[in-house]
Amino acid sequence: MRKNFYSFFCFVAIMACCACSSDEGSLDKEAPVLSGENSILSLQLRSNLNRGVISQDYEATIDGTDISIFIPLVTQLKELVVTFTLSGGTVTVDGVKQESGVTKNDFSQPRTYVVTAENGEKQSYTVDIHNTRLPIVYIQTPDGKAITSKEEWMENTTLRIVLPDGTLDLFTETASIRGRGNSTWNYPKKPYAIKLSEKQPVLGMPKHKRWVLLANWMDRTLIRNHVAFEVARRTSMAWTPNGQFVEVVLNGRHDGNYYLCEQIRVDKNRVNVSELKSDDTSDEAITGGYLMELDVNYDEVNKFKSAYFGLPYQFKSPDEDVLNSQQKQYMQDYVAKLESLLKDENELAKSSYMGLIDVTSFIDFWLIQEVVGNGEPNHPKSCYMHKERGGLLTAGPVWDFDYGTYRSTTSGTFRCNKSLYYGQLFKDPQFVAKLKERWAVLYPKFQGIPEYIDGESAKLKLSDQLNSKLWPIDRVVNLDESFTYEEAIRSMKECFNTKLQYMDEKIKAM
Repeated sequence: MRKNFYSFFCFVAIMACCACSSDEGSLDKEAPVLSGENSILSLQLRSNLNRGVISQDYEATIDGTDISIFIPLVTQLKELVVTFTLSGGTVTVDGVKQESGVTKNDFSQPRTYVVTAENGEKQSYTVDIHNTRLPIVYIQTPDGKAITSKEEWMENTTLRIVLPDGTLDLFTETASIRGRGNSTWNYPKKPYAIKLSEKQPVLGMPKHKRWVLLANWMDRTLIRNHVAFEVARRTSMAWTPNGQFVEVVLNGRHDGNYYLCEQIRVDKNRVNVSELKSDDTSDEAITGGYLMELDVNYDEVNKFKSAYFGLPYQFKSPDEDVLNSQQKQYMQDYVAKLESLLKDENELAKSSYMGLIDVTSFIDFWLIQEVVGNGEPNHPKSCYMHKERGGLLTAGPVWDFDYGTYRSTTSGTFRCNKSLYYGQLFKDPQFVAKLKERWAVLYPKFQGIPEYIDGESAKLKLSDQLNSKLWPIDRVVNLDESFTYEEAIRSMKECFNTKLQYMDEKIKAM
């Protein structure tokens, strides 16, 4: 018994010593500390890892947890490889572990990079690789020849339109292109007319063969025409051109920001009047449809100066190969009759002219010109009217607002109240009464334009960075040429608001 007890006692003593020794050892060894580092320190796109997509290396800008790379003309964003460095940890995208310089990702939309530290802490970064976020129009002329003529079409031109995400919107090898414009053709940045071989929709706009690329060279904001068209769309105008801002690459050279828009043409999707045939001479058929442009350049084949006011009427439709002498005389006589009624004070007092014109369209046309401060009707230039078969002479569509509009010096005046026929129309109390009625309807709609300006201009900030360097404005036209883009937009809104309030006060007091 004593021996067994002694053995048990020794066993307990040995185990106690072992336990004590083990505890002392655990105190000497500290548990490993796991790192909490989980930052992205740098991110790049290397040309050797993205061959055929980019031709140079790009370094990302890191602003907090926002990482961005701006590549002006890249359209292939779906399979890009980036390199990156981390302060520590590992990175995943949608749960997939990323390997620097190896893993491909779709950057057509911003991607979220999650960096996980050794201790499990996570940090998310938004990686945005983008172009100007505008469609790109690639134009290739035969043998890369320069476009030097406004009269001669350059045929067999390849036209390709690619959306910002790389999706193809349009491709044709049989388009034609030529210069366009009057004074704008003489500016450094050239505008163009495009003719497709067949009617096609372009950038979501209804299908047609004829399109224009407006250069907007003198417009520091780039959006003067675009905003004026929106003003018109808020009125009763039967049709106003639609347009989309694009980047143009001509024969492999980036030519900057352009406005690709619908050309004014007779068509069911545009100026929707009957198309006259050369043999339409009956009493009813000869009454329409007509599309007329009033412009002092007076450079169309078929034209006439009006009998009493000497206005330069030009036939845009029917075309010169369709219009016959009876049709031309019909319109000349129609305009002469209208002007005789406006000129005769007795007939003007009876508002007799109202049987010949669409009064609401003439009122809305004037309001559009005035609220944006356009002086073109005074020449006149780029002023359109149309007449449907059996219908009245109707003002519109509107066009050409890049010169002298939204200016502080004209925000406190009427610019075109004596242009065209308005000097006579304002003498008629009935016309003025209808004007005041229309203003009450349209004024609230116009009040939303500054917000529209903010939204549209925000889309062009990146494009402006490139365009303003490619095409600096070398003359004073709109008084904002020396402004930053943000300053020019702010000035535009201020001028519009000032003119809006001026018109509200003056029209109510008429």
